[in-house]
Amino acid sequence: MDEKDPNGKLSQAPILSPETVALKRPEASDPSDAELHSEEPEKASVKNHRGTKILIGSAAVLLLAGAVTLAVLAKTGAFSKETEENKKPEITSEETESEETESTDPTTESAESRKSINSLSQVTDQQFEFMDQHARDFIRIEGDGYPDDVVIDGMYCLGMLRQISVYTGDTDTEQDMVQMVYQVQVTDNTGDTPVKRQFFWMYGFPNVYQDGTVAPINSMSMWYLQCFDNWTARGCKDLDHLLRHAEQMYSVVENGIDYSLVQPFEGEEDADYSLVTSMDQITPAMEREFQKAGEEWLYIAGIHTGSKAKGVVVDKVEYAGLALAVSYNKSMNRVYVIYKLDVTDQNQTDPVSRSVYWYVGLSGIYEGGEIQTASCEDTAHDVWSLADWVDDLATIDDLRECIQHRECSGWSYEDNF
Repeated sequence: MDEKDPNGKLSQAPILSPETVALKRPEASDPSDAELHSEEPEKASVKNHRGTKILIGSAAVLLLAGAVTLAVLAKTGAFSKETEENKKPEITSEETESEETESTDPTTESAESRKSINSLSQVTDQQFEFMDQHARDFIRIEGDGYPDDVVIDGMYCLGMLRQISVYTGDTDTEQDMVQMVYQVQVTDNTGDTPVKRQFFWMYGFPNVYQDGTVAPINSMSMWYLQCFDNWTARGCKDLDHLLRHAEQMYSVVENGIDYSLVQPFEGEEDADYSLVTSMDQITPAMEREFQKAGEEWLYIAGIHTGSKAKGVVVDKVEYAGLALAVSYNKSMNRVYVIYKLDVTDQNQTDPVSRSVYWYVGLSGIYEGGEIQTASCEDTAHDVWSLADWVDDLATIDDLRECIQHRECSGWSYEDNF
């Protein structure tokens, strides 16, 4: 076993399958006889009114991650089954392990009727090993994927978190999600000289059942991104910050992370973990991710070349730059990704061509490249609002006044237009 990877052999060539694998308890029949499960991912929804905070990050991540996963599944074969057994970290829980009962045969019971686990102590070794291997296979292809010049030196499983992803108040119908948590260390060879880097990553499984099965569908990527000079990975540079991020997604009801499994880091650690408070702290790599995310959010909101609502047609969408607003006590910040839209207003007697400045607001931006792009908060966000805003946001000065007075009154402001 590689001493840099105490949890098992690193995946060298991720192999994914369109099947979802159902794992059984040891006393059940061979897992190969289990029925394969599939479900439709939920789609993101966007509210069609102004002055409302949009928080559909998990749905947006599912849509984007789902699209990537489907593309990969179409090209690849089955999950590799020849992997070393991975060590399951010791779980401390106030709940005692449920008494073993005969496993439910997934060939006769649908995923909807199976019960979600309600304690980490109910996760079997088989379930843990499957989720661990699935996460190791997925990490290199998540998002845009890691460049070939990025070598994973160690991927150390630190344990699990249990979160409630669907809350009903009834333990029999609530849906729990298991987050697999990792310390990831890499050698980045994308620049002039190799650089040692590390970050902390988690990957969620919302379909872990008491009958010993796992359906790796609608699996959940974390929201935060770590922007390096030439590439980006999902993750946080600090384990405690990852836990705070997990709480932002869903309530953490059980923490099974073992801090003693955190490995020493050979590279240079950045102890500073401050919010970005000036434009010069936003790196080109961060700006690239903001621009990419802004375009994705606009598309989710129905704003793209050719879109039309209330008689206003979008002829062209052009990136215009970034604005940064910071609260007076520097405890909050927000980056605004700005776009210039050339539109044709067909509500006039004679159609009129004009421009309007549109924006997407993203909060939680940290020095060192940690950003989040899955939670969007702004006012002018929806294609159905265009007809109401073409007069209000016709110039850059209109845009600046809107952000400073409507969006972030009393906050400092600067931009790079």
